[in-house]
Amino acid sequence: MSQWLRFDRILTASKDKRKFPTFTRETAMAMTEEARAFVSDLVWNDRNFMELFTADYGYPDGDLAGIYGVKAPPREFERTPFPAGSERAGILGQALFLAVTAKPEDSSPTARGLFVREQFLCQHVPDPPAGVNTNLPPFTEAMPQTNRDRMSEHATNPSCATCHKLIDPIGFGLERFDAVGAKRDKFRLQFPAGRGGGEGGNRRAPMKSVDLDIDAAGYVAGIPDSQFSSPSQLGAVLAKSAQCQECMVKQYFRYNAGRVETPADRPVIRQLVEDFRKSEFRFKELMVSMVRLREFPTSGGAVHVASDHQPR
Repeated sequence: MSQWLRFDRILTASKDKRKFPTFTRETAMAMTEEARAFVSDLVWNDRNFMELFTADYGYPDGDLAGIYGVKAPPREFERTPFPAGSERAGILGQALFLAVTAKPEDSSPTARGLFVREQFLCQHVPDPPAGVNTNLPPFTEAMPQTNRDRMSEHATNPSCATCHKLIDPIGFGLERFDAVGAKRDKFRLQFPAGRGGGEGGNRRAPMKSVDLDIDAAGYVAGIPDSQFSSPSQLGAVLAKSAQCQECMVKQYFRYNAGRVETPADRPVIRQLVEDFRKSEFRFKELMVSMVRLREFPTSGGAVHVASDHQPR
């Protein structure tokens, strides 16, 4: 799970101290512990594993409770409902996902969309073409823009559009959450007062803020009726998606086999998905099915388990 959800990235991540003064290594470790407690409960207490995307609760400690806007639980990492109107659900609403897919100073619609595509839908998105400038236009006080506005070139530049149309609209639907996973009603830009500066200006100068409306309309290209504008709505889309359900199986297969699946593995994957659905998505049943198929392989051949597991 730690490989799949990229725990290592948050433990080495940095956040802008001026914008996110409460983010520390301890906060990052709490994010991973919450996700670990959450997934462990789904697996070992025989819950429907697709609640990974739809559960209306988290497992915060005091620091994460502050990010979520909830009262700190009596015991750290105890199951705690998300408040009504939080728009959070499942792993997508937790700080780990939202922070690990963000930049030091702000959210990243592209990184969030890419994570969903690759980790939750098992779809590979090619790297940018060589020589393409991936830097966005800088913020300026003269023409303040949201991330969505700045990224408009992705949709119009032919060298960018093919891939970014797959990932950016997913990230746009999560823009009401900042780089550490706190909810925001406005997209806030800060500039040195009276200087008209942009990004990278004098950080010690008095700052003034410009608040912009957030357009959080998003969708998942390739999935019908997938419009959403929050983690909870995206979670509902993914939980009922056949692509996502199959990806959960593939991720477990990759962990066990120590490799990515090949065309020869399709009969095994197909059987595992069928068993997973019949069990109403009980992960322990998926584990049993994997063992059974190793011992009594289908026509697709045995599942060869590697001696060590590498991140995929």
